[in-house]
Amino acid sequence: MATITELAALTKTNVTANDYLLVANAAKQTNNKFLLSSLFPTVQTKLGASGENLYVDITDKNVINLKGIESANNKITVATASNDIVLTLVESNITLSNCDNSTSAFLSTVDLASNVTGTLPVDNGGTNAASFLDKAVVVTQASGTDTLRSLDMSTNGQLLIGGTSGPQVATLTAGTNITITNGDGTITINSSLASVSSDLDMNNNDIDLGTGYVSSDGNSNGVRVTGNNAYIGAGGSYFNSAVLNLSGGIDLLTNTSHSIKVVAGTTPGTLAVQGQDTTTTNGNGGNLTLSAGDADGSGTGGQLILYGGDTGSGTGGNIKLITSVAGTYTHAVTVDENSDVTVNNGSLVITRATEGLVHSNKGAVTQATNHSTGVTVNATSGIITLAGVALNAAAEVEFTVTNSTVTTTSLILLTVQCPIAASAVDNATMVAQISRISGGSFNIRLSNPGAANTSTDAHKIHFLIINQ
Repeated sequence: MATITELAALTKTNVTANDYLLVANAAKQTNNKFLLSSLFPTVQTKLGASGENLYVDITDKNVINLKGIESANNKITVATASNDIVLTLVESNITLSNCDNSTSAFLSTVDLASNVTGTLPVDNGGTNAASFLDKAVVVTQASGTDTLRSLDMSTNGQLLIGGTSGPQVATLTAGTNITITNGDGTITINSSLASVSSDLDMNNNDIDLGTGYVSSDGNSNGVRVTGNNAYIGAGGSYFNSAVLNLSGGIDLLTNTSHSIKVVAGTTPGTLAVQGQDTTTTNGNGGNLTLSAGDADGSGTGGQLILYGGDTGSGTGGNIKLITSVAGTYTHAVTVDENSDVTVNNGSLVITRATEGLVHSNKGAVTQATNHSTGVTVNATSGIITLAGVALNAAAEVEFTVTNSTVTTTSLILLTVQCPIAASAVDNATMVAQISRISGGSFNIRLSNPGAANTSTDAHKIHFLIINQ
């Protein structure tokens, strides 16, 4: 008998229907045979409608080739859990518009004509109304939300206006100085402001006038502002040469005092008031007139007062009258802090003065005893009443006048006033002359050139001192 090692090897691929396997039954002492190919597995898939086999084929009689499981798109995922294959539906990637909804309960659109019965209520996204007015807006009702309603807006200029009773359709109402023009889809609001019935509070905001005026009659006159400058006057005379421009005079409130002054500062400038310069060849300059107020009847006219600047312990300001020729300015008259008036250039001329030269610093004194008795009178003008004694014919006498205003260069003018009219009995004449002038005094010499004695009536000597 041959041994196993001596037998030829048979591979699975070479097995045929003629190859058998011998089987011995030890109990029955019988032998049987198996068809060798019947020992290899056979796989059968039970298919349903449109089913799919899980295997491909069998290789080498006993190798089963199964099909893999994969997802055709992103709507299903494939995974393994223990020994199970898990298929998961990705709901978020499912689009109903790609589905066949002919028999399913899923709808991608709603046919309101066939799928909805009656009127769709508000709580389902409808209006609960069968129809609306033409040219209208849709609003809710005054209370509740079960029905929407429409408000007709077919009139020009209508607006939807809210209120405590719910929105209503109305047109705007024009107020004072306002006109409203309603059009087809338009509302035009114009201001026809002619007057302001109460105070106008700008609340610190500005008014842009452009090239317009603030006037009393709506015409181009009154107050106009251009840049940083302001003009007051008629529109035809407009100019813009300073911060404030006027085309007329300035009238101030009656029955009260007024002042025009520059605000105090650390480096004071000059306040200049000037008449108009001419722009005409050989033309005249404009006058500058300062006039006090006129009185009525026996009243006293107002005074024209010019003040030099005040000072603490320094030098007070002077008052100067200055003339100019060909650009050269000359101090004609100066009033200094001691109230002296100095005529610097030219003459002091008084023409057509009712009282002539009026001198207010005057004095008076009466001579005692006789014509040689001295007197004291400290004034630049005045009257010396002589003693009531006679001056003999062809006689002279001299007395001293003490006067603090006299200097060595003073010019002293004397006149003699006779107490009575000349007559055949008393026709003697008294003459007064200056015989000596010194600082603080001067001497007067009295003479009688006549042939008779003067009267014992007191004569008077008028004097005027002019200091040079």
